[in-house]
Amino acid sequence: MSQNLYAAYTTHQRGDETIRETEAHALLSCASRLEAVRDPSSSRDDFFAALRHNQELWTVLQVCLCEPDNLLPLDIKGILLNLSRYVDKTTFRALADGNRAALGSLININRNIAAGLQKKQEQAPSAQPLASAPPPADDMRPRSIMTSA
Repeated sequence: MSQNLYAAYTTHQRGDETIRETEAHALLSCASRLEAVRDPSSSRDDFFAALRHNQELWTVLQVCLCEPDNLLPLDIKGILLNLSRYVDKTTFRALADGNRAALGSLININRNIAAGLQKKQEQAPSAQPLASAPPPADDMRPRSIMTSA
C-alpha cells in the first residue's frame, strides 16, 4: 500500500523538487480550489468537487501517516492525524449542508501545513515529508489523485 501512495505523490513531482515540496504544492492547489468555490456564484458541482478533491488528498496523507515505514516522530503523526479528523468532520459537514463558510478553516489548514513543508531543508535538516515511504517498484504507476501545482 505505501508504494502505491508514494507513487501517487511522485507521479506529479517536478524533477527539481522534493517530496515535501510536492506535498506542499498539492496542499496549496487544494487550498486554491477551495478558495475559488467560496464565492456563492461558483457552482454547487464545483463546490462539491473541490471538497472531495481536498478530502482525497487528506485521505492519502492519513494512510501515509499510519504506514509502519513512515519516519515522522510519533507526536507529529498524532498531531497531523488529529488535524485530519477535523478536516474530515468539517468536509463532511460542508458536503452535507453546503456551508461555504466552513471552507475558511480548511484553506487555512492546507496553507499552514504547506508553509511548514516549504521551509528550507537547511533550517530543519531532520524534517521528514508527511508521506515518507520507500520508492515504488518500477511496475507500480497508479493513477494519481494529486494535482500538478
